[in-house]
Amino acid sequence: MFSLVALSGYGQANQQLVIYLIRHASVDLDKPALCSSNRADKILDSYDSQPIENFDPTPVLQKVEGDNLNIYSSALPRAMQTAAVLFPENDSIQAFTLFNEYDLSIVSVPVLPLPYKAWTVLSRFFWAIHLNKKGESRMEANRRRKLAADLLIELSEKDETTVLVAHGFLISDLRRELKKRGWTIISNGGNKNLAVSKLTFQP
Repeated sequence: MFSLVALSGYGQANQQLVIYLIRHASVDLDKPALCSSNRADKILDSYDSQPIENFDPTPVLQKVEGDNLNIYSSALPRAMQTAAVLFPENDSIQAFTLFNEYDLSIVSVPVLPLPYKAWTVLSRFFWAIHLNKKGESRMEANRRRKLAADLLIELSEKDETTVLVAHGFLISDLRRELKKRGWTIISNGGNKNLAVSKLTFQP
């Protein structure tokens, strides 16, 4: 169903452009109530390979309008699996590494064990202020965000309605980036799993 592709040529469109951003489904992870930073880092590593949990696609699809949807995904399994469940009859879903979630690591802090979610929040905070330097730096992520927005706009110019299944942190940044470029946020679904955001642009 999926093909991994690089940047393609620009298309032309005169009609209103529509982009839907959908965060992937929850991942089936075995998370202890409390864990050390080292254990949290191992859980995060497995996050990229573990399968998603079963979900009902109906509530998501009710928020996506259009007959001829062009579906794209990040190249990470959780996004590709979610796209396949949401659009099982679409045999031309393309996956782009440019839409992958930012490559972050759990920050190593000598504190008492914390919930896994607390470790991810703490790590992203330190990453945002350039103190968590493992993995993709914030500067590198900023550059990729702009390239991802370039590609998404390019893809949207080929067709009237574009759907991207990706990741919470990247989607949040893409909403802001597209708004800077003149897109209108019709609905902001937030960053929860299976959240749907809709943006439009009139060429």
